[in-house]
Amino acid sequence: MSNLSERNENICLNCNAVVNGRFCHICGQENIEPREPFRHMLAHFVFDLFHFDGKFFSTMKSLLLKPGFLSQEHLKGRRADYLHPIRLYIFTSAFFFLFYFSFNSNKVAVKTDSSKQDTTYNELVNFDKSYSGIREYDSIQTLLPKKEKDGFIIAKLTRQNLILKEKYPDGKELWSKLIDVFTHQFPKMLFVSLPIFAFILFLLYARKGQYYYSDHIVYTLHLYSTFFIIIFLVMCLNIAFAAIGLYDYGKGNGNNYLTGFISSGFSACLLLFYWYKSLRKFYHQSRAKTILKFSLLLMINVIIFSLLFLFFILFSFMII
Repeated sequence: MSNLSERNENICLNCNAVVNGRFCHICGQENIEPREPFRHMLAHFVFDLFHFDGKFFSTMKSLLLKPGFLSQEHLKGRRADYLHPIRLYIFTSAFFFLFYFSFNSNKVAVKTDSSKQDTTYNELVNFDKSYSGIREYDSIQTLLPKKEKDGFIIAKLTRQNLILKEKYPDGKELWSKLIDVFTHQFPKMLFVSLPIFAFILFLLYARKGQYYYSDHIVYTLHLYSTFFIIIFLVMCLNIAFAAIGLYDYGKGNGNNYLTGFISSGFSACLLLFYWYKSLRKFYHQSRAKTILKFSLLLMINVIIFSLLFLFFILFSFMII
């Protein structure tokens, strides 16, 4: 509620309904004078800023330090003090990928300088050396009997390969472009995996209708958001290592491999531990059942993410 004086007229300026009191019972707009002084606008801005910050920091604290707690709070209807799971996911994913793309914009170019990868690049471009170009392929396919023609998928991939051979004669350029396109498709892959992951949880914890599918969605949104934050913090740790000379991006020396191994191992252990603790907290099952379902969930997701990875690699190949 603002400190501005209430209007004498009892007609809502927003929906023209008759207002009884300070707020419209139809649209909820406050019945105050439409012109507000600058000091009031400034005070309103400061209030909204700190109100958001209060929600943000309380959400971050509970999310990181209490695995599964926020999902339980949402399930119990205690939501006013925390960011909504969807807003939290959008904010953390957007911030993470903005940081990631900005920080790693030059890493692909650095990696493609290695002479050892020339064979890989050439094989990627020339995996089918029997055609000189797409015109030759189309003409040969036209002359072949129907039974001997390539199927839809093979023909599509072959034509795309021949198009890329003409568009990117240099294999290094093609490889760099493919990695760049796939990297920018990765947020979509995670977004697609979200409802699939929640459905697996729905099947694993389908006991007497205790949880709705939407409850698993909420848990998944919180879990993904936490993963974004943890990976971001580990990346910041790597930047700190680079600043003090313990790590140097783009160079494959022994010190780099050791530091990268420690950093990757630490982040993997942290993510897995958080995942297990959040399952235990949110679903309230015994340690033995949680470990069993966690192991099963991990194996299923390896398969699903492998399939999604293959699909999006092929999709990236087709849209270059």
